[in-house]
Amino acid sequence: MPDLNAALPALVLVAMTVVGLELSGQDLLRVLRYPAHALVAVVGQTLTLPLLGVGIVMLLQPEPAVAGGILLVSVAPQATASNVFSLLARSDLALSVTLTGASSLLALATTPIAAHLAFGAFPGHPAGLAIAPGMAARQIVLGLLVPIALGMGVRHVAPDFVARHRLETRILTVLTLLLMLGIMVVQHFDVIVRDLPTIGAACTLFTIGAALLAVGFARVFGWPKSETVTMVFGFSLRSLSVATLIAVEVLNRPEFLAFAAPFFVIQAVMMIPVVLVSRRGDR
Repeated sequence: MPDLNAALPALVLVAMTVVGLELSGQDLLRVLRYPAHALVAVVGQTLTLPLLGVGIVMLLQPEPAVAGGILLVSVAPQATASNVFSLLARSDLALSVTLTGASSLLALATTPIAAHLAFGAFPGHPAGLAIAPGMAARQIVLGLLVPIALGMGVRHVAPDFVARHRLETRILTVLTLLLMLGIMVVQHFDVIVRDLPTIGAACTLFTIGAALLAVGFARVFGWPKSETVTMVFGFSLRSLSVATLIAVEVLNRPEFLAFAAPFFVIQAVMMIPVVLVSRRGDR
């Protein structure tokens, strides 16, 4: 079977460019409206989620491919999928977009350091790799920040064109995501089938743990329900694109992505009850 993993970074570039088309400077400046939320979300995710990932690896003792995948998603920034779920749940979409943008931009600093510490927590373990923060930061710039900036630039220069083709770009996003997931499943099918019970347990523990952390932070700061639900999506859903870049381009360990595809699907299913409960509360 040909190695399709080499196509993943190119697909990430396409996906992140489309993400940039959905962002504007105002979305990023809106962080001034939510300074406490942005600080809690970025700092809270950076400090607590890698610890959660390390704890799950220690608890379940999974195979190296699964362990590496757990650590990868735990250090990745907030996923753009959180915006979709916030829209469906009728929670605070503006806050979600702002937090996703801030998390992605700050990933240049947060993700390399968090990855270095998380993987370094397992010396001698096959998944305990030494990550050079500089190399990880470079890949985040090239594979995440540059295409997002390109997309934002296109939107700024040609807003009418972007608005007219918004449906097509969103379809492109879905197709790109499905292609990425398909490649991961095809390339790592044997690992996924063999370790599916462990993968399912890890996904469930991570999602529930991240959601509880989000609710805890929201309760401490007294935020309303709409913002709490947004934080639940923000803490739970992690960037598949950044995990892919680090696995393929930095670590040269594409087998770590055997965890990423089931993780995305299982989390999407687990978020459905949150959406339904949130929408019912708005009636």
